[in-house]
Amino acid sequence: MSIDLADLLHRGFVGRPCVVSRREHDWSFNCGDACGIVGHVPWRLVEAGYIALTNADDGQKFGLPEPVDAETRANALLNRATIDRVQADPVTADLSLWFSNGLRLDLFNHSTGYEGWEAWLQDDDRSVSVIAMGGGGFSIIG
Repeated sequence: MSIDLADLLHRGFVGRPCVVSRREHDWSFNCGDACGIVGHVPWRLVEAGYIALTNADDGQKFGLPEPVDAETRANALLNRATIDRVQADPVTADLSLWFSNGLRLDLFNHSTGYEGWEAWLQDDDRSVSVIAMGGGGFSIIG
């Protein structure tokens, strides 16, 4: 059975909000009941033609009064927005999510050996995992 990845991601994510959580070694993008992404790769939020925030900004001062808290800032930017569109590059396994407030979240698959991110979602009556493989491409389980 052939799975249409674009359709699967669309059915799983479009219309959902996204809450960002910093974890010890990665980042979680929770999109509601049994749906989300764990990213082990660099990510960024793009807004109005510029980079608004990245995971690399977390903890940096940049001459500000206090270090950037990327989790808090990301959630403020995504507040009340829902996912409008999802795109996964079939070659590199980069992932982009466009939001109703004009933001775009990009996850950059940056290794030839390590898995970059994993999405989990419900598709009809089954749980599905989509894994961004090292070197590009996807593994779909479920």
